[in-house]
Order: sequence, then structure tokens, then C-alpha cells
Amino acid sequence: MKKQLVALCLIVCIIFTMTSVYADTTQGSVIADVLNVRSSAQISENNIIGSLYYASSVTIIGYEDGWYKILYGNNAGYVKCEYIVEGETVSKAENTDLVLNQSYVYETAKGNQIVEYAKTFIGVPYVYGGSSPSGFDCSGFTSYIYKQFGVNLYRVANDQAKNGYVVERDELIPGDIILFARNGSYINHVGIYVGNNSFIHAPQTGRNVEITSMASGYYDRCYFGARRIFI
Repeated sequence: MKKQLVALCLIVCIIFTMTSVYADTTQGSVIADVLNVRSSAQISENNIIGSLYYASSVTIIGYEDGWYKILYGNNAGYVKCEYIVEGETVSKAENTDLVLNQSYVYETAKGNQIVEYAKTFIGVPYVYGGSSPSGFDCSGFTSYIYKQFGVNLYRVANDQAKNGYVVERDELIPGDIILFARNGSYINHVGIYVGNNSFIHAPQTGRNVEITSMASGYYDRCYFGARRIFI
């Protein structure tokens, strides 16, 4: 009888806990083109459990230091608060322009912060294998800049094409990663778009971090693509 009573109490406690956790939920909608869902409230390459797309509806069940805890399938996941708008579910069909505009404004603001920070390193010498303010190579520069904003990019230029998501050349905004491939397939150079068809990068041995036009020679001819990185 005592065991049955204990078991009953445990069941009641579990039900009460679940009710407390999920009773005060809020609906929201994604305002980023693509949003990573993570298993913990931190940015890491190893804790991504899935993705949501703009106008996706989410159920918010908690908050943790700039992250929303949401229901993701049968589990809980975490997404950055700035990519979610609370309230009624946004209709993808009727409010796509609104959602995309909110996402664009936020991403552009973040991108401008990244660009302004990157500009503080103009004049730092190119150093093969370098990834610090004493000297950068191209991917060392981009990975260092983004690391200061809590994002770990892959270290090698060719692998940085796997970060973030693809954006078209006519949709570039400041902060996007710009990729170049001499032979049209293997990416051998990378930089950060600053606007006005220009980008900031660590060019090559004998030169320093600088801003260069993408319309000039090699950079126009060997442009491969761009990636927008999650913050």
C-alpha cells in the first residue's frame, strides 16, 4: 500500500511539473530565412539538431539568457530570441514580405557590426596560416572576426562554404562571407562583404588586410558564391 501511495505521488508530481512547464506557453514565428535549432543554449557546431524556416510557427516554453526554449518535435530545442517574433502565428502566404523584411533588417544590422569590427584590422599583414591580429591569412581572418561574435567558422576557405546558407550575388548584405575559386570548384579565397560590391579580406603574402572591389579582375572572374552566417 505504501509503495502504491509513493508511486501515485510521483505520478502526480510529474503531471504537475509538466503542466507547470507547458501551461504558460507562447506562440511565435521565425523571422530568419533559416534558423538553427540547438540542443543547448549556446552556439556550437556540434549542438544543431535541426532547422526552421521563415514564418515557421514555434511554441515557446521557456527563456534562457537570450535564447528561447521551444518545442521541437517531441523534444525541446533552443533558438536565438532575435530570430523569433512573439504573438500570433505569422501567415507565410500573407506576411512573407513582413517576415523577410524583419529578418533583413536584423541581419543587416548584425552584418554592419561585423564589418565595422573587421575594418579595425585594415593594415594587418597577411601571414600564411595566421589567425590572429598579428597576422591573418584569408580564412584565418574571416574565422577570427566571426569568432568574436560567438560563431565558429570552419578554418579552411573551402570548408567555410559549409557554414550558414547560400545567398545570391544580387542579394548580398554586409557581413556575408564571399567565396572565390580559381578553377571554378575548389574555394581558395574568402572575405567579408562590406557593401557597394566590395569586400574586406587578407589578400596574399606581401599585402595587408584591405577592402577590394569585387568588380576587379580575378575577384570578378573567380567569384564562386556567398554564405550568410547565423549569429
